[in-house]
Amino acid sequence: MELTASPQAPYQRLDRDLLTDVLWACAEPGHRPEHLTVRTGDGRAALVLYSLADSERAACAAALHGVRRALGTSPMLSGWTARAIPLDTTGPIGAPGGGPW
Repeated sequence: MELTASPQAPYQRLDRDLLTDVLWACAEPGHRPEHLTVRTGDGRAALVLYSLADSERAACAAALHGVRRALGTSPMLSGWTARAIPLDTTGPIGAPGGGPW
């Protein structure tokens, strides 16, 4: 998943550890979150969320729900939006063909 800041967002660069804490606080135990990796940059953040949900579809829905909850409740995320992105698992994140950045 990728978060993107609008030009009007008060925070254009997010602290990775603080964002991780906000996302964990917004996760619901029933969604069975297991692990979260966050990478931040100017005006964007890449999230990789792992879940023990029963299906890929349920895991994606749970991740989106938690991120939308964070966007709606955290002042730090005012002006930020989220979108799901496919992660190509053939290479490491950041490598050609290996996901965001």
